[in-house]
Amino acid sequence: MKIMKPVLRAGGGLLLAACLLGAMSMAKAQEKTSLAGLKYQYKVGVLPFVDNTGSGGQEMGTALSRAVQAEIAHSSDLVGRVLKLEEGTNPEDVDGEKAVEIARARKVDTVLIGTVLEANSEESEKSARTPSIFGQSVGGRARSVKATVTLQGDLYNVATGKKIESIRVTGKASDTKVGADVSTTLGDLSSGGASFQNSPIGKALHNAVSDLVKRLTADESKMTRYQPSGDAGPPSAPSGGESPPADNNPQA
Repeated sequence: MKIMKPVLRAGGGLLLAACLLGAMSMAKAQEKTSLAGLKYQYKVGVLPFVDNTGSGGQEMGTALSRAVQAEIAHSSDLVGRVLKLEEGTNPEDVDGEKAVEIARARKVDTVLIGTVLEANSEESEKSARTPSIFGQSVGGRARSVKATVTLQGDLYNVATGKKIESIRVTGKASDTKVGADVSTTLGDLSSGGASFQNSPIGKALHNAVSDLVKRLTADESKMTRYQPSGDAGPPSAPSGGESPPADNNPQA
């Protein structure tokens, strides 16, 4: 019996070590499988919007690009990044080729050139009476505002420099209040605040931005990963699981 005890201890230690090694190997395999199953999040660069309506200027264009970035983060698996222009560069001078050049420097996968095509508010006024209080009612003027905002977004594949799609969406909203000012302009987006967000033009803009991001998200299967020369690893396949075509191989 004295001879067997050391042998049993040694055997027990080897068994414990084997179990620990097996558990570690299994954990590493599970971790590798988990990482392999993670979905790549495509990065979308959003340039300052061009204002074709003349209602807000360059500050409004930057504020609108931030609004699109926020909606991307809120309602999609994509990663939105606002791309700033060099000082003195006019958003109107940025074409597809220049946009792709800026996007490659920021290492995003796609880039969006946005344009405000329409931002209108139609206002009307008519007589109105408030509900009766103690048998008396007060007359007033009901001011009604209907707003329409139309946005266009040209989405480019940074790896190939080719346009993925040109998206055009329209958002509408209306409001009616008695004896109150419910009118505002798209230029008020820069200052923000609840008054703009709750106004017809603010709600119309939100609806347009939401629809724009929905369309952009629907194009995810057409996106490819941009990897500059020298970066490790091959380009990822589109979300649909198919390998990217030969001309979609990233190039600096």
